[in-house]
Amino acid sequence: MEPLLKSDIFFVISSIAVIILAILLGILIIYLIRLFRDVGHITHKAKEETDLISGDIDDLRSKTREQGFKWSLFLAFFKKLFRRKKKK
Repeated sequence: MEPLLKSDIFFVISSIAVIILAILLGILIIYLIRLFRDVGHITHKAKEETDLISGDIDDLRSKTREQGFKWSLFLAFFKKLFRRKKKK
């Protein structure tokens, strides 16, 4: 085979390989973007829930200071936590 024909075959094969790799890389980037969006959504939800639980604990703390230690306060606190989860 002539060296020119060999080089043409090499460039055609390497061009096809580069195109395939570019397509695969594009697909990978799309999946990574979706993954990062989902992670952002999950962290946002976790932050909201943490803020709600923090508010409930502050409420429990203030009621405990006002009324003293009572088991009914803790039971109401836990009922409130589980009731909120069922609503969603």
